[in-house]
Amino acid sequence: MSSKFDPVTRRRALAIGGSAVLASLAGCSTVLNAIGDQVFEQVNILNQLSQEVSGTIGVTDPDGETVLDTDFDVPSTESDGDSNIVAYADVWTGTGSYQVEMELTDTQVGGVSQVSQQVQISDTEEEMIAISIGSGEESEPIAVRVGESFSDFGQANQTE
Repeated sequence: MSSKFDPVTRRRALAIGGSAVLASLAGCSTVLNAIGDQVFEQVNILNQLSQEVSGTIGVTDPDGETVLDTDFDVPSTESDGDSNIVAYADVWTGTGSYQVEMELTDTQVGGVSQVSQQVQISDTEEEMIAISIGSGEESEPIAVRVGESFSDFGQANQTE
């Protein structure tokens, strides 16, 4: 079992950040979505904290097969030279319900250090998940979202 890990380069992250600022000022989610599509893969971990986080992530497909099982290190939002996003491609094996398990090593966010959530994937070509560490929501310090575009990740998850 191997999944393609696609680190986001500093140049790509800066381009995305700059475009995001411009798009938010212009109110244009289309631009944000186009930029996000260049960076995001099927499974994405976003570190919204001012410190690096590490841990493990596992994804099990609808047939009970492990399709992603790896350690990760995600730089902080204040990292000099590295993106705060880690992305994994080639995870989906088909449509259905996937189990997502993530545990942080030596880090708690709002008293939480792990998340376990089932998500529904109905379009393997378009849908992706984002796991936001330090989501900014007190009730959900580690948020799991399913969406087809960058702007979908700001909305409440309908698969819970």
